[in-house]
Parts: sequence; C-alpha cells; structure tokens
Amino acid sequence: MESDNQHLTLDELKRQRNREASARYRERNREKFNQRMRDWREANREKDREHKREHRNRKIANGTPEEVAALRAAESDKTKRNQNRCRDQVFTAYGGYKCNCCNETERMFLSIDHINNDGAAERKSGKYNGGGSAFYNWLRKMGFPEGYQVLCMNCQIGKHKNGGVCPHQTSSTLKGIYYG
Repeated sequence: MESDNQHLTLDELKRQRNREASARYRERNREKFNQRMRDWREANREKDREHKREHRNRKIANGTPEEVAALRAAESDKTKRNQNRCRDQVFTAYGGYKCNCCNETERMFLSIDHINNDGAAERKSGKYNGGGSAFYNWLRKMGFPEGYQVLCMNCQIGKHKNGGVCPHQTSSTLKGIYYG
C-alpha cells in the first residue's frame, strides 16, 4: 500500500488516511452513523435536497448518453415503486383492495371515493394539486382522514348518476331510466 502512495503529497496522504479511518468508523458504528445522518437530513431538508439536485445534475451533465438513460430509467422505476407503495398504504388504510359496495377486488377497477360527493370542490380548493398520486400522497400525509372509501368505478359512476347513492344500494334500479 505504501508503494501505491509514493506519488501523493503529504496533504493528499493525510486526506486518504482520514477517509479510510472514517470508512472504518462508519462500518463499526453503522446504526449510530445512519441515525446521525437521518437527523441531519431532517434538520437540513432544503440543504439536503439542493445537494441531491446538484449531484444529479452533475451526473447528467458529465454522463454518457447510456449513463443518463440508465439514471433516468432508475429514477422512473423508483418513482413507480414509491407511487405503488403509497397507493397500497392508502388502500390498506381504507379497507384494502375491495369495493365497499359490491365487493369487487380487481385492483384496476378500484379507486378512492369521496363519501360526501365533494371531490370536485376539494380538487378545486387546491388541497393536493391534482389527482392520482398527488391525492394519495395527500391522504397519507394527512393521516388517512375520514370521508373517503374504496369503490369500484361502476359504483362510483353509478353513485354520481344516481344523486350520491350507488344503484346497488337502492331498491329500484336505473334500468328504466337509461335503457328504456
């Protein structure tokens, strides 16, 4: 090792030895170090975000087209994983992937419904700037407030067209109104 370091100046050699000592310390005290870093990131959220943004921009500016494409693909995958995790948490909090009305379990058909039929007004109020992932993130951030339920799209549209009550919940159907 000493033969590899012959070309280094005294200051460079000190920095290298300090980096190696720091790495050994981090390895021996991994949980303590990780907790300290989590605390720092929490206390310095904006500084941490700016550092990460600069690091990403440097990687994009200095990377080959293949490296940039790989970075963007990794970011896209991470975003999808985070959105799916958030969606799973929201649906779990509101009773799981099962329609509150008809017991439909096909995930593709399910969504979160505003029980009081105030979804349009809530979106316009700017509480969560849009729908979909932004709405799910807002629900999670607010601690999964009451006033929401899981419904399939059939029940949700039926509820909308039937004055706020799903046709499954009424004694008569809308068959005469829509079909004849």
